[in-house]
Amino acid sequence: MRLYDVHTHRPPADLTTPAVVSIDASEPFEPRPGGCYAVGIHPWHAAADRLPLLRLRAAHPQVVMIGEAGLDRLAEAPMSLQIELFEAQVRLADELRKPLIIHCVRAWGELLDVRKRLRPDSPWIVHGFRGKSPLATQLLDAGLSLSFGLLHRPDALRTTWDRRRLFVETDDSPTPIVEVYERIAGELHVSVESLAHDVEKRFAALFP
Repeated sequence: MRLYDVHTHRPPADLTTPAVVSIDASEPFEPRPGGCYAVGIHPWHAAADRLPLLRLRAAHPQVVMIGEAGLDRLAEAPMSLQIELFEAQVRLADELRKPLIIHCVRAWGELLDVRKRLRPDSPWIVHGFRGKSPLATQLLDAGLSLSFGLLHRPDALRTTWDRRRLFVETDDSPTPIVEVYERIAGELHVSVESLAHDVEKRFAALFP
C-alpha cells in the first residue's frame, strides 16, 4: 500500500514515499534524486519578474506539477496582478501538460471565471480545501479535484469522496501522511487501504 501525498512543503525522509514537494519560484530549487516537485508563483509572493525563472524550472524533468498557483484576497498583491500571474501559470501547465495545484482564499468566483475563459486541458487540484459542501460541489461540477489535509469539513470531504475526486496531502504540517489517511478514512467510514487505492488510481490518472 502506497500513501500518495499530492502536496507538501516537507520533503519526505523516505525517498520511496510518493510525494509532490511544492517549491515557490522565489525559493532555491535543489531537487533531490528521485524526488517529485511542483514549482509555481504563490499569490503571497506575486511578482511578474519571476515568470522567466518559473518557466525555466517548470521544464525540469522532476517537476511534475505547476503551482502552487492561485488567488488570495488576504495577500498584499493586487488581485489584477494575481489573476495575470495565475493565468500565465494556467497556460504554462497546459503547454507542458502538467497538472496545476491551486491555492485559493476567498476568490472562488475569480478562479472559476479564469477557468471558464481559458478552458484549460490540464487537471486542476485545489489543495488544502476547507470549504463547505456546496462550494465543493460547485468546484467539482466545474471539473476540479480537491485535496484534503488534517483541517477540513467532513461534509465537503464526503461530497468529494462520493464524486471520486479526492486527494490527500500534508501541506506544511509535520504530521505523517499515514495519520492524515487514517483520519480521513475514519471520517469516511472506509479502510485506509480503500482510500489509498482510490487516491493511487487518481494520482496515476494525472500522468497518462
